[in-house]
Amino acid sequence: MGTSKASNAKTARNRRMRRLARNLVVVGVLYGAGMAAVWAFSLINVSTLVVFPVFVLGILIACLESDSGLWGALLGVGYLLSYDFFFTEPIYGLKVLSRTDVVALVIFLIVALIMGIITHRMRRQATIAERNALALGRLNRLSCGLFESATPDEACRFSEEFLSKALGRSIVITLGRPSSDAEAAVLDCYAQRCPTGFGELGYPSATQKFLPFGLKGRIRGVVTVDCALGELDSSSRSLLAAVLAQTLVAVERNDLSEERRPTREESDAAL
Repeated sequence: MGTSKASNAKTARNRRMRRLARNLVVVGVLYGAGMAAVWAFSLINVSTLVVFPVFVLGILIACLESDSGLWGALLGVGYLLSYDFFFTEPIYGLKVLSRTDVVALVIFLIVALIMGIITHRMRRQATIAERNALALGRLNRLSCGLFESATPDEACRFSEEFLSKALGRSIVITLGRPSSDAEAAVLDCYAQRCPTGFGELGYPSATQKFLPFGLKGRIRGVVTVDCALGELDSSSRSLLAAVLAQTLVAVERNDLSEERRPTREESDAAL
């Protein structure tokens, strides 16, 4: 588990470094493009003040590409300081900001702030849409697998595989009454029809959570959830509850099918 955490931390750190490097490259390219625009306007004797809309455009692109208003604000400050240093008298000297510079800086910062908020919301909505589409696809595959299952055990095995992959931890669905030599938490879960084990009172050293598998007061078995990595979050708990509900329906249906199968076989034999 320690090795896994170290590997995850290293992966996250590498991802942050790649994103930082990408943002630096984007801001550097936009900065160079803005300065090149000012230089081009100065060569053709056009007032360099017309480049300010180009600066605003660069700030907008920086916010969109970095998903943060901070990079846009930094680029705006860089634009303004470089413009004063290279293209206003006296050349190659930083001056006290004039009223025009202050207004331009305020505009740049406001644009960066607004675009940072907008891009963050856009990115969050896109992430939610992708997550919902992925969850819907998984649930569709789950429904098809449960529908095609022929026995209660087969339905449970399919749901176990689905949940283990989706949650990244071991999930075991055990049908029937636990054996007398099972853990006390398992027996308590089945007898009391309530969650036991990890995170519940009376089980301080448990690393697994046990959930009753049943409906309307009728318990069919116990669900074992590996909690070595910690408690499930709210979205994982919602997914687990939804999958177990569908699995229970499939188990009940397959039970009825197995009960009717001998009757059909006897009827066919009589014919």
